[in-house]
Amino acid sequence: MRRFLTSHGFPARAALALSAAAAAASLAGCSSSPHPDPYKIGALPTADTVTKGHAPGHWTKSGDTLQLVGTVTPGSAAEFTAALGPGTKTVRATVTGGDLADGLTIARAIHDHKLGLIITGACAGPCADYWFPAAASRSTTGSGTWLGYVPDLSQSPQATPQQQAAEAKLYADSGLDGAKFHTALAAQLREVPGGSAAPGAKMWMPDQTDLKAMGYPDQAVKNLWLPPNLASANAQARAWGQVVAYRNTLVGLPPVPQAPAPAVPPPPPSSSKK
Repeated sequence: MRRFLTSHGFPARAALALSAAAAAASLAGCSSSPHPDPYKIGALPTADTVTKGHAPGHWTKSGDTLQLVGTVTPGSAAEFTAALGPGTKTVRATVTGGDLADGLTIARAIHDHKLGLIITGACAGPCADYWFPAAASRSTTGSGTWLGYVPDLSQSPQATPQQQAAEAKLYADSGLDGAKFHTALAAQLREVPGGSAAPGAKMWMPDQTDLKAMGYPDQAVKNLWLPPNLASANAQARAWGQVVAYRNTLVGLPPVPQAPAPAVPPPPPSSSKK
């Protein structure tokens, strides 16, 4: 049964790390501290980065790199194709989700042009599902990066047979075992037996072990920083405003409000005998 990570009732084996997560988050990236990141939280995004990451994105070009910060929208593929040139070598992405059909079209171009992928922060939705397997190489810019897998087009009743066929071909051409991917994703996003009042995970945040289990070789993931523990995953998910599954645990849930302590009445005044 899936466990839930909230301020109450989190798994006992993670209690120590989680109790210090807030302090670790404030330390992450602080170069003046002798122990800048003791819980391996990773650098957390700024509020401006999160806002831009959730807004509709547009492709920008810098040298041999095309960059998208934001969500993938209908029209993103046409914009990408127009910006793509013979000298393009790299796609740089900070993506929190978006349109899977356009994401798939972009992934096909990434694969066919043998482009590398650099992840800066979040790589969720079409970025994780399609661009990550399609890329000729994958890397991250320091700590604080993560993948967020979502149900893909083959799991959507709205997808056309042509889209599903194109998706299957992309996975096969990219060397991804689609069956292993779908099995792992379904296991992480399944309904909780017996039901639950807690919100469900919208995506799955894998770690390096998960990627290797899906068939990615060591060479493909060795240059990636991904959340290495439960406290790190929780801090990153909450920073980006996402509820995700990580190691069969929901992370990113807001903390449960603490009830104010009951007021203690003052002691009665002492009486003196005359």
